[in-house]
Amino acid sequence: MAGKKGAKGLSVQAVVATGIGIAIVFVLKRFLPIPTGVPNTTIDLGEAFLAFLGAIFGPAVGGLTAFFAHLFTDLTWGDPWWSWIIADALFGIVIGYSRNFLKVKQEPLTTAKLVKFNVLQVAANIMCWGVIAPLGDIWIYSQPAGKVFLQGIVATLTNSIAIGVVATLLLIAYGKTQTQNKKLTKE
Repeated sequence: MAGKKGAKGLSVQAVVATGIGIAIVFVLKRFLPIPTGVPNTTIDLGEAFLAFLGAIFGPAVGGLTAFFAHLFTDLTWGDPWWSWIIADALFGIVIGYSRNFLKVKQEPLTTAKLVKFNVLQVAANIMCWGVIAPLGDIWIYSQPAGKVFLQGIVATLTNSIAIGVVATLLLIAYGKTQTQNKKLTKE
C-alpha cells in the first residue's frame, strides 16, 4: 500500500508526509533558528529536513511543505514575507525532483547519487535564496539591494551547508532502512 492515489491528486502517503513535514519544518524554523549575525537570516535546519522530505516524496510534497511551514513561521513572527515564502516553495519543488534520480525506496543510495543531490541543492539554493528572494524583496517590498543580497548570500551558504550535512545524513540513514529490489542470480 505504498501510496494509493485517487483519480487525481496526491496519494494518502504524500498528504500525510506533507502534514507531518509542515509540522516538523515549522518547529525547526520557529524554535531552532541559529543566528548568523545578518538581520533576519538564520542557519535553518528546517531547510535540511525539507530537502530530505522532498528527496523522498517528490516536488509536490516539497513545495507544499515549504510554502505552508514558511507561511506559518512568518505568521508567528508577524507578517508573512511573501518573497521568501515563494522562494522556499520553489526550493521545495526543485529539490523534490531529486527523488527521480535518488530512488531511495527502490535502489541503493550511492555516493554518486548523493553528490548529484548536493549539486542540485546548491544550485537550487543559489537560484531561490541568492536570486529569487532578494529580487522579490526589491520588487515587492522596496528593500535596499545591498541588504537583501547579503541576506540571500548568507541564506544560500548556510542552507547549502546545513542540507549538505544534515539532509545527506538523513538520506543515508533512511536509505539503510529500505529494502531494495534485489534480483536473485543463479550461482
